[in-house]
Amino acid sequence: MADYHRVHPVIVGSPLPASEQANNKEKQPPSATHGEKPLLPITAPPPHAPAPLRAPRRKRHGRCCRCVCWTIMALIVLVVALGATAGILYAVFRPKIPTFNVETLTVTRFDVNATSMMVTDAFEVQVTAENPNRRIGVYYDGGGEVTTFFNGTELCSGAFPALYQGHRTTVRPLITLQGETRLDSAVAAQLVQQQEAGFIPLTVNARVPIRIKFGALKLWKMTGKARCNLVVDSLQAGTQLRIRSNSCSFKLKVI
Repeated sequence: MADYHRVHPVIVGSPLPASEQANNKEKQPPSATHGEKPLLPITAPPPHAPAPLRAPRRKRHGRCCRCVCWTIMALIVLVVALGATAGILYAVFRPKIPTFNVETLTVTRFDVNATSMMVTDAFEVQVTAENPNRRIGVYYDGGGEVTTFFNGTELCSGAFPALYQGHRTTVRPLITLQGETRLDSAVAAQLVQQQEAGFIPLTVNARVPIRIKFGALKLWKMTGKARCNLVVDSLQAGTQLRIRSNSCSFKLKVI
């Protein structure tokens, strides 16, 4: 008797046998399992485009340094040029400083108030100025100041006249000085004592604006400073004083 396969009826909705369920779980891919997210395929990240290169900025302090360097070089060239010019002028003209001397001193007024010790005086000072240079002239601009002192106390003052002194010449300008000064007791006592002795120290200071002329070239303005230390016999008004001692110095200073 022939064998027939047995067919087992399957009820729809009934659970599968345990063996088949196990086989189905092994066959299902991991993405089909309940509660797990499907895995994406592993791919290389897209390459990023390189950032554009920025143009290098020019540093401002570099320009400032160049400007400072050019300025310093220009100053150095100017100083060298001025030094060379001064050296050439000195070699060609051989400049010498003029000499000053007080030739005469006349008292036109000298009044002393014994009560207030106020001195009112006026002097006439004749100065001798010599220019020893052969190719250099001297312009004395008007103004300046000439002052007479007794033991450090100012007695009178005035201005230097404007004039021109040529090459190797001597000029004798007459300067008028006037003043009014109150003396303290110590200075007044010294003045009386030295009047009686016939030895009165006086100092004449002068500050004069001067311009030097080299040939046809007239230089910038300078200041001539003269100082004369004198000893006279008296300060009697209306007389030309006898100068017992006379020592003068003179120098130039660029303004």
